[in-house]
Amino acid sequence: MSSEQYIKNQIETIKNELEGEPKNHSLLNDLGVGYYLIGEYEEAVHHLKSAIEIEPENATYLFNLANAFSELEEFEMAQKFYLDALELIPDHIPSLTNLADCYEASGEDEKAEELFEYVTKLAPENALAFFNLGNFQLRQNEHIKAVKNYERAIQIESSFVDAYYNIAWVLTEVRAFEEALPYAEKGLETDPNHSDLQEILGKIRENIG
Repeated sequence: MSSEQYIKNQIETIKNELEGEPKNHSLLNDLGVGYYLIGEYEEAVHHLKSAIEIEPENATYLFNLANAFSELEEFEMAQKFYLDALELIPDHIPSLTNLADCYEASGEDEKAEELFEYVTKLAPENALAFFNLGNFQLRQNEHIKAVKNYERAIQIESSFVDAYYNIAWVLTEVRAFEEALPYAEKGLETDPNHSDLQEILGKIRENIG
């Protein structure tokens, strides 16, 4: 059975349970999350809204609804519900990170960068926080800043394969092949089956000779 079929079966089970408990906000949330996971975001919004109408101060439900609106590219609504979730849990890193993504998608790059940087200060030992900031900077063509944050991610979590790949990619793009080589090799030591790293390592070796 595929994972999607499994989720669809779970959705049907939740629907049956809701027939007996139509006001069960936990089941409504689970139903919304189920639809979200199979890409039916409008259905997800409908059921998550119903959960929040019953339990309006549940940060998890608000976060899930914001995610669904984000997938629908309704970024103003997504921002509203991320902010609502953050009123309840101000240091909720997933809400802060996804809100930053929303700001970026809306063209509010300064707000996005402030939030990505704030998360690294809030969670200075969170490798993913530095990786996300690096990715934002890479999209802004701030390659040196990005590499520094990927380096920080690796310092915190030495097995962070995608950070090795991104550094190798940046260095390869500027034809710094010898500098890129150890990052590609180290990344593949961690994950020998990483196809992107395998490809970039081949390119590096071709150019080094």
